[in-house]
Parts: sequence; structure tokens; C-alpha cells
Amino acid sequence: MKTFFSSVLLLSVLLVQTACMRAYEPIASSDRLSSLPTPGHSQEVEVFFPGERPTDTAYVKIAVVEEKAEGEVAYAKLVEQLRNKAQKQGLDAILILGKTQGTQLKNDATLFEVILEIASGDEIKDNYYSVTTHELSAVGIKYKRNLQYLPQYVQSKRLYALEQGQELLLATVAVDHLGQDQKVTYQNVNDTPTYQGFVHRYSLDHLLKEQGPKWHYLEENGLVVRRKLMSLDGSGPIKNIKISYNAAQLPEKLEIRHPVMAQPEILTITYNAQGQVTQKLIYRNKQLVLQETNTYDAAGKLVSTLHEKVQHGAVLPFLKTVYDYYNLLSLN
Repeated sequence: MKTFFSSVLLLSVLLVQTACMRAYEPIASSDRLSSLPTPGHSQEVEVFFPGERPTDTAYVKIAVVEEKAEGEVAYAKLVEQLRNKAQKQGLDAILILGKTQGTQLKNDATLFEVILEIASGDEIKDNYYSVTTHELSAVGIKYKRNLQYLPQYVQSKRLYALEQGQELLLATVAVDHLGQDQKVTYQNVNDTPTYQGFVHRYSLDHLLKEQGPKWHYLEENGLVVRRKLMSLDGSGPIKNIKISYNAAQLPEKLEIRHPVMAQPEILTITYNAQGQVTQKLIYRNKQLVLQETNTYDAAGKLVSTLHEKVQHGAVLPFLKTVYDYYNLLSLN
């Protein structure tokens, strides 16, 4: 009996700790038909039902949008919920594909209740019941006339090694609609550790913005103060990030803990008057080991990042990232 209650207490503690952090809402990247970034908007989303088509045929298919509901639900409500989703994804219109209906079994017992039944040896109750499910899907589109913002977004990145005054291409990185790495093409397979260990590892898009089922976060006063990346095999966190903010509520210090390192890495961030990141400094064991310096053009667009190692007080440039932006001509 003592062992049983000890197990239950431990389980309760773990559940409470997990409950403190929230998981991000699922991002259906697999439903994306295009890597074009489409920021959300407040404009009305057009709806075209089966058999209807937009008069403006110059558009790009962006994503498949789906809405699911249980029980009795009006068709118009499903359509309205689809429009809301499309608006959040920055889509201009949706082309309704069709509606499906089915039946599934449900059980309202919580995971904790099921675990208690298993741990106590009680017979698991058969509390299943059937519900009717409805699913409506559509293809979301973006009119080409509304893509004038694209040249402000990075489409890909090029990573160069700086050796003896030369820039040698190491990798090309395609970026998805959320600004995250979509595909990395290496010039040589041996270049993989360089990009992963010195560039992606300290990318603010990765550390502060990347989402998915393995990422969890904690908010305080509307700001994310902790992020945690869980392992794929369920063995625990592989990265734990504590975030501190400056007076302008911009992240200025990240404390990054890895299970294989005794001390956390510290990353500090410096901004210009426009709130753009100008420099990042990375410390290990209180020693500055890496620094990144960003260069912007006259229009405020990020041109390149210089990556430098710091060894025995000497600053050694060794990598450079160059950013390539979308070109509207490529869409014609």
C-alpha cells in the first residue's frame, strides 16, 4: 500500500510539473501547400463553394484548412470557423472541398483516472459512447496581387566558411512560412556539425519561436519566460530555456540548459534603436566563446551575420550567413 501511494504521489508531482507549462497549439505544417509566408490579417476571407471559382485566377494555393466538430452543428458554423482559421493564416479566400461525417467512440475519463485504475488493480470501466463527427475542408489561397509584402521576408540563407580571406559555401537553407529551417542542403556531409552546432543551435528563430508537439512554454504577464524542448523518445527535456526581458519587453538574456552540460549557456542580445538584433554573445562557464554581429542595409533589411569564435581573448571570424529575400518576379 505504501508503495502504491508513493507511486501515485510521484505521478501527481510529475503531472503538476507538466501542467505548469503549456504545449503550443498544433501547427499543421503538413497541410501547407506553399512555403510562402502569409501573416494573419483582419480582412474578410472570401468563400467559394464546390463548383464556384474566383474571377481572379492569379492566385497561389497556400494550405488545406480543416474544421472538425462533434454532435449537432450547422454547416454555416463550420464555414465560419474555417474562415476564422484562414484569416489567422493570412489567406485571402477558401475553396470549399466538401464535408464528411462519421462516428467515433469516446471516453471522458482523464488520463490520471485511468492510471489510478491501473495502479490500484481495479477493473477499467467501460464508459465509451458514440458521437457524430463532422469535418469540413477547403484549399486556402492567396491572390498574387496581395503578395507585395513578400520582399520583406527571407526565403533562404547561405552559410559560408571564412578561410584565408575567401568565402567558401558550406550550406544553403530553405526557410518555411514561419521562418524556420525547412531544408538544409550541405556542400559536404561533414559540414553538418558546423551548421547545427554554431548556427542553428543559437538561432533566435529556433530558441524563441520554433513550435511543435515537443515544445512547451510558460507565460508570465503575457511574456514567455520559459521554453522547454522535450526529447522524441520521451526521456525528458533536451533543452530548457529561461528568458529575461529588457524595459522594451524584448528578450535580452537566455539561460540555456542542456542535460549533458553541468552549467547553462548564457546568450545575451543587443538591439538597435529600431528594435532589431545587432549582436548576440554566447558564454560558457562565464567565458565568452562565440559572438554574432548582424549587418542591415539602408532599408533595414538583414543582409548578413558574422559568426566569430573567441579564443584566449582573440576574436576569430569563421562563418558568415547571407540572407536571400523573396522576389515578386519569381511568382509570375
